[in-house]
Amino acid sequence: MSSTTTDDADSQPDEQAVLSHLVQRLLQREGGQIPLERVTLRVSDYVDIGEQAAADLIDEGADAGIYTLERGAGGTRTITGVTPHGPEPDVIIAAFGATADTPDFTIISVVTESIDEALRKAGYETFADLANAGVDDLTGLTGTLTESRAAAILQEAPQHIPVGTRLATAAARRYARRLDTETDRGVARIVDLATTDVTVGEPVYRTDELDPDALEAQYVSAIGRNADDPVATGLHVLDDPDHPDVPKAATHPDAGDDALPVDDAGRVIPPAVPIEPRLQLPLDELLAKKLARGLVPVRLVGPRGSGKNYLVKYLCHKTNRGYVSIDCDEATHTEDLFGPLTPTEDGLIVPRTGPAKQALLNGSVLVLNEFPVMRAGAAMALHRLLNEGKLLVKAHGELVEPHPSARIVITMNPPTREYRDSEPMNSATRGRFRALEQPYIQDIEVELDTLDALVNSGSRVVDRGTLRTVVQFAHQTRQNENWPTLSTRNLVVVCEHIEDGAAPKAAVKNEVWAVAEPNQYPGDTYETLDDYL
Repeated sequence: MSSTTTDDADSQPDEQAVLSHLVQRLLQREGGQIPLERVTLRVSDYVDIGEQAAADLIDEGADAGIYTLERGAGGTRTITGVTPHGPEPDVIIAAFGATADTPDFTIISVVTESIDEALRKAGYETFADLANAGVDDLTGLTGTLTESRAAAILQEAPQHIPVGTRLATAAARRYARRLDTETDRGVARIVDLATTDVTVGEPVYRTDELDPDALEAQYVSAIGRNADDPVATGLHVLDDPDHPDVPKAATHPDAGDDALPVDDAGRVIPPAVPIEPRLQLPLDELLAKKLARGLVPVRLVGPRGSGKNYLVKYLCHKTNRGYVSIDCDEATHTEDLFGPLTPTEDGLIVPRTGPAKQALLNGSVLVLNEFPVMRAGAAMALHRLLNEGKLLVKAHGELVEPHPSARIVITMNPPTREYRDSEPMNSATRGRFRALEQPYIQDIEVELDTLDALVNSGSRVVDRGTLRTVVQFAHQTRQNENWPTLSTRNLVVVCEHIEDGAAPKAAVKNEVWAVAEPNQYPGDTYETLDDYL
């Protein structure tokens, strides 16, 4: 009798360890909370513990500080936290997979136990070691490790490198771009927009002696719906891709932190181009044709994260045009755009050129974000520019005729409930713009391809099946105005959380919570999320 009691007592810590680590894994997978009943039902899949015994263990563990329990309004109990008891048991590791601290080469699809053993005997201890190897280094380590298998290992290994290793390497590359050549130390840089007075390049049809309508002289829309039937837009390409205001690819030596992302082939990833809802044409084609008309003001209206700025930046990159983006707010004054009057050492008062005025002088594309929220005086100062293509700066006593390559685009959110703080434009100002709507991408496959290229270039971070699921759920959030809305930009953040080690469902829940408005409750989406993840 006493022996049985002792055996039961000795087995208790093992059962509590299994249960607590199971709860930890389920909390990670589910995104921070899980019904107690679901745990007690699932525990028998991993260890020989009955449902009631599991409930008793959790109650005992709660008293010991292992579990954090909350009781809902209906009396249901939920586990919201756990401090795992002891080391993680092998049965849990086998069920959920090893952590990044315990590299297991057999999770690579072509690696068998014999290949795993051979790799370790050859000195490969981490996935980073494998990723840095060559095909010839691996081929023949065993009789079954063929050249094709070695290539498959090298292709798949990078996605299993711990994120900390990848982040450290990427941070070192970024830091190296900001080293002072004399001191070999990292430095800050200040660019005075008022003195960046380099004009953009000349149209290539002039410098390369081409016809103005030659395809190589203009932007050709060949993405989205136009991928199979490219459309010439008339927006001329300029000849200076290295101009300081031209958006750079991430691979460019002068690329900054806001550089355009590239795919595995080094090409800039194009935007996911929606169809303009009323005009029924691809938005990149429409915008390029408007910009080809000269200083024709364009208004892009779309929800946050729909890609308004990325589309403009992409067109500027493809045509070597300067891109100057200014975020407007209620405190934006006329002098913030065009420049204040400042005293000199001699006591004279002279005008100082502001960023908007300088962009027009340089021939860049001036983008004013959230244009309607800025002060009425600042907006009114642009009316002559919008009407006649000339900028009257009263304080400077100047009438400025912009560079012939200069363009102006404003962006704003739609006047819907979700953007209730957005100011409407008055009809006089609104009528001066060609208005285009940029909705979220309606085609799941198009958004999936774009997201895949954004997050998986270089190494695979999230498998395509998971990406498809989160895109499908995001489309559901966009159809319910009472739910927090997930944009493509939000999905990039979801993938970042997954790369950091979060479970897909947990990553989605976190982003839904992050974007929720005060009148929205993220929990309203969770039941639907369960249908996807």
